Amino acid sequence: MPQILELIEDDHDLIRVLFDEIEHDPDSRDVRCITLHRELLAHLLAEEATLYPRLREAAPEEVEMALDEHVTIRERLERFKVVPEGDEAWIEALDDLRDWVEAHFAQEEEDIFARARHYLSRSDLFALGEAFEKEKVTVA
Repeated sequence: MPQILELIEDDHDLIRVLFDEIEHDPDSRDVRCITLHRELLAHLLAEEATLYPRLREAAPEEVEMALDEHVTIRERLERFKVVPEGDEAWIEALDDLRDWVEAHFAQEEEDIFARARHYLSRSDLFALGEAFEKEKVTVA
């Protein structure tokens, strides 16, 4: 079983690939958009249920910022979902969502990961990895 930071990083990579595929492969956009929505929401909810509560005391500002970013990403995701693909605003909504997601991933991979490695034991990271995977299955 991988530890939680590896699983989160794997999710980040998958979500980046989905954005690329949506942008560059118009034939698969419908399926990729559905997959992006499902994967991104499951990822956010799993982080909120597992890693963030464990880091709240050790890194309150970083966790609060990450949670605020999750709210914004959800809002952008919902906005993206309702814009028709043929509409001029569709690419703008996709780019806006991607910008928010990429900024969040960068902040998380730098700040949150560093705090997690410092404050959580190796066994905690592995236990959280198991909980993260279970949470994703539950919400997906």
